[in-house]
Amino acid sequence: MVSLVNQIAGRAVASPHKTCQAKAAARISRLSRVLVISQSVQQQERTEAAEFVGSAPKSKPAASPRSVEERQQSSARINVIAKSRWASGIPPVMGAHLMSSGEAAPISTSKGADLGGIPHSFHYANKEVDADVVQFANADAGAQGIARLVQQAAEDAIKQKGSFTLVLSGGSLLKGLTPLATIKGMEWSKWHIFYVDERNVAHSNPDSTHKGAQEAFLSKVKIPSENVHAIKEGLSVQDAATEYAGQILHLSENIIPKTTSAPHLPVFDLILLGIGPDGHVASLFPNREQTTGASEGIVLPVENSPKPPPERITFSLPVINSAKQVVIVAFGGGKAEIVQRALEVQALPGALPAQLVQPQAGSLTWYLDSDSAQSLHIQDWDDKKAFPRSS
Repeated sequence: MVSLVNQIAGRAVASPHKTCQAKAAARISRLSRVLVISQSVQQQERTEAAEFVGSAPKSKPAASPRSVEERQQSSARINVIAKSRWASGIPPVMGAHLMSSGEAAPISTSKGADLGGIPHSFHYANKEVDADVVQFANADAGAQGIARLVQQAAEDAIKQKGSFTLVLSGGSLLKGLTPLATIKGMEWSKWHIFYVDERNVAHSNPDSTHKGAQEAFLSKVKIPSENVHAIKEGLSVQDAATEYAGQILHLSENIIPKTTSAPHLPVFDLILLGIGPDGHVASLFPNREQTTGASEGIVLPVENSPKPPPERITFSLPVINSAKQVVIVAFGGGKAEIVQRALEVQALPGALPAQLVQPQAGSLTWYLDSDSAQSLHIQDWDDKKAFPRSS
């Protein structure tokens, strides 16, 4: 600003016209006043800033600290928090913590879920679960793949312990079992068939899993009828579950070994599971008591199934997870959405029962076709940022 005034003054002096000189002088006078006022304002702001931080300008001796009241009066920019009206701190009982009687609400002694109180019903896995995904061109190719899988599992089990236990699920899975009847050279007499879940209906009922399995392949092979373990008809669902568990426990460990650790659960050679559009497997439905894995027993009654018929029995989750080999089968475009969710989205525990299938000592494999796998991002599974849990 000073240089601007000098430049104007120089040009004014050089001007040959008195009128120009007078105008220039007036402009110089105005600019000089602006300069003086500006310098005065700057000095005042420096003084206030120094006082605000509790120190004086260098040109003045240090001032003694002012009280809160003095500083509050000198500047509206300071927000002073008054001393609490509670000398000993905020009282533990406030208005919102009074009961309707006016009494103080008792202090809670709960430690929270899983901390000495009521435990959570569902839990995330405490370890990573390895699973293989096998994709076939179509459902027919997938059915042939199931036949080869079952054949290999049967040969291995019979060679190892002289018998083979195959556990079947109902629903659309049964349609893919037809090629089993074409397997040649199998020792059918050493096979034992079980059902991971079954509707509590007569064997002749179209809803019966046993009837579906008979039509798909059991009636076409020479498995002894006593080796096909179906539920007993005409019982309440609770009694049907108990009776079916008795059939399993009655067999020798040469047929169904037990886990080495308590509670010594049966170990089946191969369990084939379907998956419902809500993620249920067997008759373990989302967020149901049976799905928690905490229910005692190896076979559980289901009285109010969200999918008809309402009464069913089902293997418990610990029994499924004790198997040597578990395969989840999902063919067709109708399974695409739930397959993508189950394999790529970590749901809350219990929300997708299929994610709770975590064999403890066995293997887990998903059998898909191109339609059911269409929504998967398999090409990104190796991307640790997109799928940090993949390996």
